[in-house]
Amino acid sequence: MNRINELLKQAVAAVKAAGDLAALDQVRINYLGKKGHITQMLKQLGSLPAKERPAAGEAINRAKTNLQA
Repeated sequence: MNRINELLKQAVAAVKAAGDLAALDQVRINYLGKKGHITQMLKQLGSLPAKERPAAGEAINRAKTNLQA
């Protein structure tokens, strides 16, 4: 969970630092794109123990939603 929170903080900082729409789109791609950081975390959910998956999935989806907002 700490990894998810740290990643969200980095993403929000990158959004704030984006100087124009092209830079903002690059942040979106880096975190939410097909090979983005958050997308990769979602893909790795299957490797977690079954008991940890629901909480991790919820945290990752919450971070994704917060970043999109």
